[in-house]
Amino acid sequence: MKTTKLILLLASILLLSACSTKDVEPEYFNIDATEASMPDSKAGSTDILLATNCNPTVTVEESAAGWLSAAITRRCLTLTCTENPDPEERTGKALVVAGSTQVSITVTQPGHVDEPEEPDEPEDPDEPATSYELYDVYYENGQAVGIVFWAAEDNLSALVVSLDRSGTVPWSYDGTHTIGTGTSDGAANTELLRASEEAADIPALAFCDQHGEGWYWPSLGELQTLFEAYNGTTYDEATKSVPASITDEEKAARAAFDKLLTDNGGTAMNLAAESENGDAYWSSTEQIYQEVTYGSSFRFGKAYASGGGDQQIKTKSSRYVRCIKAVTVGGSVEPDDPDVPVETKFPVYQENGKNVGIIYWTSEDGKTSKVLSLKRVDGPWSYNGANILGSASLDDGAANTAVLKASAEAADIPALALCESLGEEWYWPSINELVEIFGVYNGLSYEEAADENGKYHVPDEITAEEKAARAAFDLSLTTYGGDAMNTAATSANGDRYWSSTEYVTEAGDKAYGSFMVFGKAYMSVLADQAGKTNASGGRYVRCIRVISNE
Repeated sequence: MKTTKLILLLASILLLSACSTKDVEPEYFNIDATEASMPDSKAGSTDILLATNCNPTVTVEESAAGWLSAAITRRCLTLTCTENPDPEERTGKALVVAGSTQVSITVTQPGHVDEPEEPDEPEDPDEPATSYELYDVYYENGQAVGIVFWAAEDNLSALVVSLDRSGTVPWSYDGTHTIGTGTSDGAANTELLRASEEAADIPALAFCDQHGEGWYWPSLGELQTLFEAYNGTTYDEATKSVPASITDEEKAARAAFDKLLTDNGGTAMNLAAESENGDAYWSSTEQIYQEVTYGSSFRFGKAYASGGGDQQIKTKSSRYVRCIKAVTVGGSVEPDDPDVPVETKFPVYQENGKNVGIIYWTSEDGKTSKVLSLKRVDGPWSYNGANILGSASLDDGAANTAVLKASAEAADIPALALCESLGEEWYWPSINELVEIFGVYNGLSYEEAADENGKYHVPDEITAEEKAARAAFDLSLTTYGGDAMNTAATSANGDRYWSSTEYVTEAGDKAYGSFMVFGKAYMSVLADQAGKTNASGGRYVRCIRVISNE
C-alpha cells in the first residue's frame, strides 16, 4: 500500500512538471565596444557599458595579467591598467563570457612620454612679456588664451593659436562665391571674407570674433606652420603615415603640445588620434579646381595639406576651426590668478570642482536654473524595447526617469546609466524639455523656427541669427570639455536626441521612443515609429538637472 502511494506521488510531480507553461527568458548580451584605449601611460581605469540577463565573467589573458585587470557586472565592464613605464605601446585582451556568448575585448595603453619642460615665468608676473619663445603660454586680461606656435628670431613678435576650437562646421553655409583668399596671409583673408556677401554664412568668422580684436582665421600656410610646431618637424620631414606609425620623437612633440593646450583649459589639437587621418581643420584659403572653388584644410593626424583636387566642398564637408593672432612684445601679462574661469554665453556648472554641464535656463526670479550635461552617449532608447514601461509624461522627465528606474528593463536603458553616473539629481529629459533645449540652442523657439508656410528649414537655410545662436551654444559646451549639440551640422537632420517619453499606440499594444532633431527642427510623433532598439542616424542622450540659486 505504501509503495502504491509513493508511485502516485511521483507521478503527480512529473505530471505537474510536464504541464508547466512558464517560459524560460532567452539570454541576451549587448556591449558598447570591443576595443578600449587608455588616454595615457598612467595607471587608471575605463568603463564599457553592457547589458545582459546572464551572470557574466571576465578573465585577462596571461600575457597581460601583470598590468591589466578586469571586473564585470551585468551592466558594466571595468578595465584597469597599471602605469606603463616603457615608451612602447602595449596591448592585452580580456575575455567576457555571458551564457553562451564569448566576446574578446582589446585594451591598448600608450607608452610613457617624458613630460615637457615647464616654460620659464617672467621675472615679474605683473609685467608684460619682454620676449616670446616657442610654446609660451599667451595671456590676455590675466587669462591664458593661447599657445605660441611661431616666434620671430628676435623674439619680439609671435603667432599664437587659440586654446579652444569650434565644433565641426562647414567652410560656409552658402559656398556659392569665389572670394579670392590666398595661401599665406590669414589676416588678409579674414578681412576679405568679412567684407564679402557670404560673411554671415561663414562660421569661422563668428568663432574668431568671439575671441576679440586681432584674432583671425589662419591661411593654409599658417596651419602648416602650426602643424610643424605640433609635430616637432618641418612639414617635408614629417612622417606621412597614420599616427600609430610616426616616430617616437613626433609622438612626444604632439603629446607635449596637446598637454600645453589642455593644462591651460583648452582642447588638444587631435582628439581622433586612433584614426588614420585624425582631426582636420579648415583654413581661410580657397582653392580652385576645374573652375569650382573649394575650401582647403589640414589634417593633424596623418600630416596632409589639402589641394584643390581633394574637392573639399564648402557646404558639405565638416572640419574644425582654430583662430590665431599675431602679437608683439608688451601684449601679454602673466595672470594674477591662473584659475580664473573662462566666460562663455552659457556659464559652466561644476560639481566637486569638475565641469559637468552648462546652465541653459534660469527662472525670472533667478532662484532656479536648469543644467545640461556636457557628456552624451549614443545608442538605442533601450537594448530590450519589448515592453511598455509607462514613461508617458510629455513634460516631466524626472517622473519618467523614476518610472524607468523602477522597471524590469532598467538595466537595458543606456540613458539611465549616464544619468546615474552624473549623480542623484540628474534625469533624462522628456520630449517637451528637449523642445525647450532646442529653442535655447536655436535662439528661436520651436514654433518660431517655422516660416510663414509652417516649414522648418535645413541647417543651410536657417537665419544668420539662428546660426549664431547655435554656434554660441556649441562653443559653451566644447569650451568646458563637452561635445557640441550637433556634430552633423551639414546633414538635413543633424544629431537626434532621445527623450524619456514613450509614445504608445492607440491600441495600447506597443510603445516607441520619442526624439528631437537638432539640425532641421523636428519633434517626433507616434507616426515616426522610432523603434526603441533603433540606434541609427546619430541618436544621442543628454541628461539635465534643476539647481537652486538660493
